[in-house]
Amino acid sequence: MAINQVEGNILQEEGHWEEAIASYYQALKLNPQNWEIYNRLGQVYQAQNQITETISVYRQGLTLLNPHYAKAVAAYQNAAITQEMLVTPPIPQGEVTVGDYEFPAIPPVTESEKPRPFWTVVIPVYNRTNYLLECLASVLVQWPGAEQMEILVIDNASTPPLFDLVNSIGRGVIRYYRNQENIGVLPNHNVGISLSRGQWIHILHDDDCVLPGFYNRLQQSLQGCPDSIGAAFGNFEYFNEKGTVVEKGEVISWFGDDKGIPQNFLQAIGVTCPLQVPAVVIRRVTHEQLGGYYPHLVCASEWELYKRIAVSYNWWYEPESFARYRIHSHRLTDDDLSSGILATSIRQGIEISKSYLPVEHRADITIQACSYNFNYCLTRAAIPLKSGNVAGALRMLQEILKLDRSPQALAKLFAWLTQDEVAPVREEIIAKLLSVPVDNIPTELQPPQTAIAP
Repeated sequence: MAINQVEGNILQEEGHWEEAIASYYQALKLNPQNWEIYNRLGQVYQAQNQITETISVYRQGLTLLNPHYAKAVAAYQNAAITQEMLVTPPIPQGEVTVGDYEFPAIPPVTESEKPRPFWTVVIPVYNRTNYLLECLASVLVQWPGAEQMEILVIDNASTPPLFDLVNSIGRGVIRYYRNQENIGVLPNHNVGISLSRGQWIHILHDDDCVLPGFYNRLQQSLQGCPDSIGAAFGNFEYFNEKGTVVEKGEVISWFGDDKGIPQNFLQAIGVTCPLQVPAVVIRRVTHEQLGGYYPHLVCASEWELYKRIAVSYNWWYEPESFARYRIHSHRLTDDDLSSGILATSIRQGIEISKSYLPVEHRADITIQACSYNFNYCLTRAAIPLKSGNVAGALRMLQEILKLDRSPQALAKLFAWLTQDEVAPVREEIIAKLLSVPVDNIPTELQPPQTAIAP
């Protein structure tokens, strides 16, 4: 990495925007083919809300580095076409039964003479714009042409519409649809899947991104793979609001360095989910067979989907880190933790998968999942208290007691309640207990009786 680029990275991390910009432009003079520098410049301009400059630097880098993009944009401009905002067309409604549950059906692709692309990238959006251009650019820089990839942005009735922002760098390449009303997060994902024509589908959230090589590397492995493979994943990196990588994902520690079909994947994914959405791709026929995202799960919905797929299909694993999952203050996951909803969804997801897990593994996987996620939620139950949300903490405790009421679990719960930082929730529990007749107190909430020698 060039000295100017390193200096730019440090200055960007420290918030010295103008100095960082100067360093990055010096680095570009030495290496104008370096996409990471264009991306960093885009991040700095975006952080200052200089949208015109952000768009300009991304378009400059994309045009220089991706001839497919440059050709498509030039052809669009020369044709003098006025692109109109597309309204999301009606989606055929249906259901697919897996286990004891009904999941939204994904209609098959209508046969046509036009060849299907290998990839469909679906980017669901709603109102957020802080990282959208970076997300779009990360796909566009490796767009291999319309014959190989279609990119769909599904706007869930943002106010104002994100049409102009998307078209500022995607005109001529990206197809933008806008729902006439907000249909919810997961139904919006399913709309994108239903509108797709690609053989493989990649859901990419607007605050995440992929690195150059993501699609090419996966396509090399998946092209011509056996029908038994229904989905694929790779390792990923966590990065922050400034675009700095803070740690590697957990996948590599679970599955090692050897690419291919991981052994005992169902037993692993059945207990918890080490994957993140930007690092996962799913074959479209898999969705046609098993349905889309279950809309009644407020969060952790991808975990349920991955389990559903693992019951019927093998997964393919690429150990490289070509995707990035952003950690920032506006993540939906943070709100889910604070309200306690995440614990509820985890419990519900375990109940759903219990109905379709193979009989020979069902009990073992379910018990392990309940125990693991009891501990996972308990270690995060203090998070709502940081924002003064005692009700959210109580909800999490109520949910984890539905997961695991073993003596070992209850001992951990009582030990957790002795901590000073959780005094508010402890006092709330005591107040509730004092207002209930002793005979009506649930057994699991009664303290253990200690025999006193006469």
